[in-house]
Amino acid sequence: MSIFLDVQDNEGSHLIMEYVQGDKFGGVRMRRVMIVVDMQNDFVAETGVLSSPAARKIVPFVRGKVQEALQAGDEVVFTLDTHEEDDAEFVKFAPHCLRGSWGQQLIPELQELIQDQTADQVHFVEKNRYSAFFRTDLEEYLGLSEAGQRQSVHEVDLVGVCTNICCYFTAEELANRDVPVRVYAQGVASFDQEAHLFALGQMQSVLGVDVV
Repeated sequence: MSIFLDVQDNEGSHLIMEYVQGDKFGGVRMRRVMIVVDMQNDFVAETGVLSSPAARKIVPFVRGKVQEALQAGDEVVFTLDTHEEDDAEFVKFAPHCLRGSWGQQLIPELQELIQDQTADQVHFVEKNRYSAFFRTDLEEYLGLSEAGQRQSVHEVDLVGVCTNICCYFTAEELANRDVPVRVYAQGVASFDQEAHLFALGQMQSVLGVDVV
């Protein structure tokens, strides 16, 4: 997969540079990040407060994609829905993912992939709203903040739950920042299948996300 970027040289002239997936350009490795949204016990495990069979079904696919990313030397961001006991969201949903609880933890199928040799490729983002950007360090981590020092991300792959809630609003934030996003249809799920399909359609037709 190639991405074409409009950049400026030292004299202010515009150049079109092509970054080829997995390659280096001008000595700089293309920065790819996989965002794994809310694959936590309360959303995925059979006894989780808001879990669904659809969420459990995608676990092998998500695990495989995380393994591929880590083996390729790419970064993986795990978002963790994280709430206090009096969170306003509990007016809409049953209390879930309470800070420090079993339900807030990343599912073991993914946690066990984080080894000493890959720990520096992994970043956790605790969030308490649908978007993984709201009051978190994700924008800075991805190199998208104006004052940031990190290399900007070149493309993002996205998997997780729920398709029509946290996955959608995180994809929307990325699209608003002109970041190329690929969503794996086999790697996202929702307790509401109709909403899942609608969200995938909106991601593709409105946000310009590559749904594969």
